[in-house]
Amino acid sequence: MHTGDELPGLPSGTGLTIVSWLLRGGFLLSPLLVGFVADLSSLRVGLLSVVLAGAVTIVLARVLVDRTVA
Repeated sequence: MHTGDELPGLPSGTGLTIVSWLLRGGFLLSPLLVGFVADLSSLRVGLLSVVLAGAVTIVLARVLVDRTVA
């Protein structure tokens, strides 16, 4: 949250607002997406999509940390 609030080029508080709204959207839409995938295939595949999303998040977060340090 702190890093989101200090994004360069954005006024104070704007980055924090964007991050919080993205989190709210994720919390609202992720159960619908898991249910949709589970209906199309199986519950196992639907729940594995959550694990896959977490792995993608970890990889992308490392890329962003490396970019901000340089």
